[in-house]
Amino acid sequence: MELGDRQPGDPPLPADLQAAVDEWVTYAGAVARSGRPEELELLRRRGRQLASRVSGVLGRPVEFVDPVNGAVEHVTVGTGPLPRLREPTGPTPWGTGLVISGFTGVFVALADVTLCWAFADAFGAVWVPANLLVCFGLAPSLWLMRRFAVWRWFAYGAAAGLAAAWIVLLLGSLGPG
Repeated sequence: MELGDRQPGDPPLPADLQAAVDEWVTYAGAVARSGRPEELELLRRRGRQLASRVSGVLGRPVEFVDPVNGAVEHVTVGTGPLPRLREPTGPTPWGTGLVISGFTGVFVALADVTLCWAFADAFGAVWVPANLLVCFGLAPSLWLMRRFAVWRWFAYGAAAGLAAAWIVLLLGSLGPG
């Protein structure tokens, strides 16, 4: 990455930023020669991000030279949002995805019910806060996983499994026992 000429009075780059720039330069040399289009786009995005960070440290615009096509771009802090990477489009694998979700749902439901019954046998009603802790602990991870093509099926299955486990546990606690 060419950041333009160093000017007198420019502060030194922080060690972590300098290391990131050096790593990017090494990576750029390897990817620019034989990278796939998505790798090249990722290389450009990361280069612009680093140039923006360098601009913030130096307090002035810097030149970013695209390692793929040699285009020069003046980058400043807050140049604007970087364009999002396009997700590959294609048909949604409903058959495989629903099988994954179903398996994951059954597995999570059985595991949760078994855990809660063990807690109920040993500690009584402590299974309720324990199960709430499990559900609220998993919720952020499941929420983030839903964005990724393959992992979303596991997230949907786990969420459905937890919901089914709650239904089974609540109906079981109301019944004869």
